[in-house]
Amino acid sequence: MRNELSAILIGVCLLAAVWTVVLAVRDQRVGNRLLILLTVAELLILVQLVVAVIEVARGDRPDSTLTFLGYAVGQLLILPAGLFWSQAERSRSSTLVITVACLAVPVMTARMLQMWSAVGG
Repeated sequence: MRNELSAILIGVCLLAAVWTVVLAVRDQRVGNRLLILLTVAELLILVQLVVAVIEVARGDRPDSTLTFLGYAVGQLLILPAGLFWSQAERSRSSTLVITVACLAVPVMTARMLQMWSAVGG
């Protein structure tokens, strides 16, 4: 697992989380620029999944490989689910649903890095 890719993903998600809090405080809707940032984050998650699968296939495996891959696949679902939920009910608090999704991804990424550190990669 690549530390640089994970750091960029965490940074993008934290930026998106701050952005959504600002939108909620201002009682503004989610705009196209935020959607673009969330798309970038989703693409980074997809790249991270591909890299993780390649690393595991090459033989570098954390102790709990199934859990590690579960985190990697599960991350793909978090941002779309949060965005769908927030769009279903357009209110100030629904924007904060995206905030929670944007904060969940860095937590899961950090956990994946923690599992991977036992491999030495």
